[in-house]
Amino acid sequence: MKKIIPIVVILSMLLAGCGALTGGNDKSVSDAEMATRVAQLLSTMTTPTMEIEFPDTPTSLPPILVVTATPAEATATQVVAGETATNPPAATATESPAATEVPATQGPTATAIPPTATVTPPSTDPSVSLGTPTGADTMDSAANWTWPTGADQYLNVAFNSGYMQMTGLTSLAGWRVPLINQQVNTYIELTANSASCQGKDSYGIIFRIPVFKDPSQGYLFEVTCDGYYRLWKWDGKASTNGLATTLVGWAQSAAIQKGANQSNRLGVMAKGNTFTLYMNGVQLASASDSSFGAGFFGVFVRSAETPDYTVDFDAMKYWENP
Repeated sequence: MKKIIPIVVILSMLLAGCGALTGGNDKSVSDAEMATRVAQLLSTMTTPTMEIEFPDTPTSLPPILVVTATPAEATATQVVAGETATNPPAATATESPAATEVPATQGPTATAIPPTATVTPPSTDPSVSLGTPTGADTMDSAANWTWPTGADQYLNVAFNSGYMQMTGLTSLAGWRVPLINQQVNTYIELTANSASCQGKDSYGIIFRIPVFKDPSQGYLFEVTCDGYYRLWKWDGKASTNGLATTLVGWAQSAAIQKGANQSNRLGVMAKGNTFTLYMNGVQLASASDSSFGAGFFGVFVRSAETPDYTVDFDAMKYWENP
């Protein structure tokens, strides 16, 4: 058993979207007027400093796929803050790496793809059929989606060399949210480079944050440096210490380009109460939950093993009503 460790919610941008800044009409405003309205809204909002608790990333994970199918619904396993999280079963002594490798038919080869290689998206890739995204950010600067930059106690965010670079300053996890309207049914895609990482250093997408001002609830699609993924629900309002719930438990996939300096394209299809996870266009798993019907989205990082672990976020897109 692994004990649960605390993870701190980092509030990012405290705005509900462009409609809030323009009064909900199409009247254009000048840059000066926009800046004034942003400042006025920010001055009325506070940054929560509560601690939340998530089960720790296991140090020993099974070398095979835990989720071997794409279920329509997954049964949630609740983990109450202060209790002990259950790790995935460890491999038996009789297993060998050769016998437990994921067959090539279950996904792309695990061999790292050079950054310059041209990859043909699989037919399962939603971005192939969805057409032009509703919104896209190349993350060359903070301006497009109004990402908050700079350092606080837990994170540092800067834009360099065509990336949004998010650095975890502690072993806790934190997220930032851009100035994008609330989403209901949507497909969200994030392209990230793992940079210099090891083991359970992780990053991912947080989505359906119900309240921008108080991001103490939401779902997290997390990917580790060594090639595992999971989906969590966090409800900081469920009890005094909050409640973490497993929707998709730790699973390994050959679709993840694992290791340092690898590029991965994470995708979350949120339609109604069903969430489907994708990696580089390959469908991984699905789960259902009705807790949060709409919300905002962003990105997160956790320096689990590498001090000041920095992720290079390269691009983010979303498609409304896919």
